[in-house]
Order: sequence, then structure tokens, then C-alpha cells
Amino acid sequence: MKNLLIIFFSMMILSSCTTNVNKARSEDSTVLNAEAATDTAQLCFQKLEGTANQDTTYLKLIMNGSSVSGEFNHMPYEKDSRKGSISGSRNGDLIKAVWRYMQEGVTDSISVEFKLDGEHLLQKNLSVDPKTGRQYTSEASGYTMKYTKVKCKN
Repeated sequence: MKNLLIIFFSMMILSSCTTNVNKARSEDSTVLNAEAATDTAQLCFQKLEGTANQDTTYLKLIMNGSSVSGEFNHMPYEKDSRKGSISGSRNGDLIKAVWRYMQEGVTDSISVEFKLDGEHLLQKNLSVDPKTGRQYTSEASGYTMKYTKVKCKN
């Protein structure tokens, strides 16, 4: 419930700045609020996989200082997708967040970790707990999943 309130208030603040944000939008999809002294940016990344690049994962990150929110959608071709939101924190180039998603009508969540690397976003691989069958992000995992920076969708 607390996280939902944080997301709600973050979205209210961002929506009140829409006019100024749209004026400041640049070609590389970075959005800076020109009036406020905040450090707000919007970055989008995508990863295409499969034999014909038909499996798509898309992330939209809204970073406001050390806070991160946005959307995270994993859409494999002709399979069940995971679509949802992320919220967490940023420390330098590292992002730790919780991905809340819906898959097959069931809501679930998982901790995820990313690293900003120039024109790419790197994610730690997910592991599977053999006892529960649930995925998790292991501290021992490397940042091996690579997303490419793209223009943000509205």
C-alpha cells in the first residue's frame, strides 16, 4: 500500500510538469524539467530476441533524483506476457527496483537490478528457486541481459 502511494504521488508530480517536460524533450529521449532544480529524466530501452526478433522487452524509466519508476513489459511472441510497473532507487549507475506485473491474470512481483551503461541498460539475470519455482535476482548474477536505448513511446 505504501509503494502504491509513492507511485501515485510521483505520477501526480510528473503529470503536473507535463507542459514543461514536453518542451524539453530531446532526440535521445531524455526529459529534463527546465523550471525545477530536480534531476528528472525519462529513458527507454528495448531488447528484441527470438529467431525473427519477435520477442520484445520494453522498459521506460522515469528517474527523479535517486527515485526510479516506470513501466516494464516482457512480451514473448505467442506466449504469456508480463506487463507492469517498476519502482525503486538509483545509486549512481545502479538501479534496484521491484517489478510488479500481471501474467495470466495473476499479479506478482520480483526484485530486479539494472546498470546504466551509456546507450545500454544491463540487467542481472534472473535465477529460479528449485524449491518454489519462483524467479529471483541473485546477488552473484552478472549484468548480462542487455537492452538498447530507444525513443520513448507516449
